[in-house]
Amino acid sequence: MRNVKLAISLFCIAFYFASCGDDSASSSNFLTEPESNGSMSSEVVKSSSSFTAGENEGTSSSSIEGISSLEISSSSVLSSSSELLSSSAPDAKSSSSFTVSGIVIKNGDKKETVQRFDADPKMTQSAGRFWLLMSGSLDKTETEALEKIGIHRLRCYSGSIHYLFEYSGYRSEYSYMDLCLMKTDKDVEKMTIMSLVDEVYNTYDADESVADGIVYSSRGKETLVKRIDDDSLMTQVAGRFWIIKDYPMDKAERDLLKEIGVEIVECSALYTDNLDMNICFATSKKDIEKTAIDSRIDGLYNTFSVNDTTKLEFDYTGAHWVVEDVSLEIVVGCWDDIPMDACKEIVKTCKGEDVALDRSVILSTATRETIDCLLSNKDVNRVEPLRYGAPL
Repeated sequence: MRNVKLAISLFCIAFYFASCGDDSASSSNFLTEPESNGSMSSEVVKSSSSFTAGENEGTSSSSIEGISSLEISSSSVLSSSSELLSSSAPDAKSSSSFTVSGIVIKNGDKKETVQRFDADPKMTQSAGRFWLLMSGSLDKTETEALEKIGIHRLRCYSGSIHYLFEYSGYRSEYSYMDLCLMKTDKDVEKMTIMSLVDEVYNTYDADESVADGIVYSSRGKETLVKRIDDDSLMTQVAGRFWIIKDYPMDKAERDLLKEIGVEIVECSALYTDNLDMNICFATSKKDIEKTAIDSRIDGLYNTFSVNDTTKLEFDYTGAHWVVEDVSLEIVVGCWDDIPMDACKEIVKTCKGEDVALDRSVILSTATRETIDCLLSNKDVNRVEPLRYGAPL
């Protein structure tokens, strides 16, 4: 019986070592097994580096033989890696909320999906007008650098996705962007543009329906204002006029313009269609050559006369003012070059009653005759019914 127990014990020990050896072999085979096509490229590169390390070490002949049968060259690793990335890219884009698949831009009469330059096979920007889309602003230094290679800035817009574009997914660098309409007389490599401008997303052709200038609305009338290079009117007539420029007006520029008889009354951002430009209200008592203005300020877009002659309109249909004895309570605003006391006298001259100054406007009780008189006065820029509770 003792001998039987000893034999059974020896058999169990032998079986134990045999099973451990099989597990070891199985583990070794798993480590040297090539990665499947579904693995990420980083895993493939990691596996190939372990193979290379195995070849350099002094291992057993059986191990070397096993590795040599699965040898992967550096070129095949790169090829495999790129194939995996391209095949997995669509899945990654659809599953990740941090991947931008493209920006949808309103390009004239149509919408266009614009990819990043590194995903765009077209690496040459064709001659003509084109859009430059970027995460930052096109500053003076970049504008001048582009001009040296024949690319000219026409106008720029700035805004968040709610105004300029749409995209799928979310990345903070694409939540607020700038869009500039440019012009070039010859084809140019996109990499050349990117070497001169920071944070470029891409460039793409402007649709033929894109306006040649800035459409400015005043007194119910639209005016197409082209950049000074495309304008045949090179003299700014005396009176009130607008100055549109690419950059804010500084004190030095104001002083230089004053020397030639141009008075800057007020400047502000040009909010028309989210334009990233500035507009200044100016006056002059004499005609001024536009070249004289251009030589004294940076980034002049153009100048054009203020529309102060078209008769204003008045809404008589609203129900938010008091009607007593066929009189209405109105709000009157004059052009910024007219002092408030002078504006008050204009209302009185038009037979307004109970005339009072309220911050930057004049309040009055007026008949239709008074209102009609004010609507035709070139020094008046605003006549509206008083709406209680509404800001003046």
